[in-house]
Amino acid sequence: MRGSRQAPAMGKSTSFGRKEQETAWKNAEVDALYQLVAADVRVPRPLGYFDGVLIMELVTDAAGDPAPRLGEVELSAETALDYHAFLIRQVVRMLCLGLIHGDLSEFNVLVAPDGPVIIDLPQAVNAAGNNAALALLERDINNLRTTLGRFAPELLATEFAREMWALFEQGELRPDSVLTGAFARDEALVDPDGVMLVIEDAREEEIQRQLRLAS
Repeated sequence: MRGSRQAPAMGKSTSFGRKEQETAWKNAEVDALYQLVAADVRVPRPLGYFDGVLIMELVTDAAGDPAPRLGEVELSAETALDYHAFLIRQVVRMLCLGLIHGDLSEFNVLVAPDGPVIIDLPQAVNAAGNNAALALLERDINNLRTTLGRFAPELLATEFAREMWALFEQGELRPDSVLTGAFARDEALVDPDGVMLVIEDAREEEIQRQLRLAS
C-alpha cells in the first residue's frame, strides 16, 4: 500500500488500517482468481465481486456436499501420484503467471470428483518481487510432497521446486514444461575460515574509508 494514510494505518493496526488490510487481501484474491482461471488453473471460479464480497463457485463432492480437504481423504498410491502430478502442473501454471500460492498445503486443496481444487489465495505473492519467493515455493511444493508421499513414498525423493524455479529464473518455464522431479543441489561445503576472511577484509575496507572521510 503506497497511500499516505493506508500504509501507516495498516502498520499500526488501527481500525482504518485493519479495514484497508482486509480490502487489500480481498482485492488480491479476486485478482489472483481471475488470472488463474484464465490460465486454466483449477481454482474456484469467481462469479462476481459485489460491495467487497467475493462470490465464487462452491466446490462439492459427488453427493453435492462441500468437498473434503486433501488431508481428510485416504488415497491409493496411484491416485496420490495422479493428484501430485496434477497439482505440480497447477503450481507451474501459477508460476508462469509470476504467482506463488504462498500457503499451499493439505488444508488449502479440496478434492472434487474431477480432482484437486486449490483454494485460499489472498496471500499469493509475486514471484519476481518477493525476496522469499523461492522459500515460499519450496514450502508449497514440499507440503504437497509430504501429504501425498504418505500414500506414494516415492514422491518423498522428488525436488520439483528447485527444478521449476531454475527454469523460471532462466525465463524458460512454460505451462507444458517437462519436469523430472530430480534436481542436483549444490552440496559444496562452505569454508567458514574463508567467509570470515572476506568479512574481515570488508570491515577493514570500511574502517579505512571512514578514516579517509574524517581526514
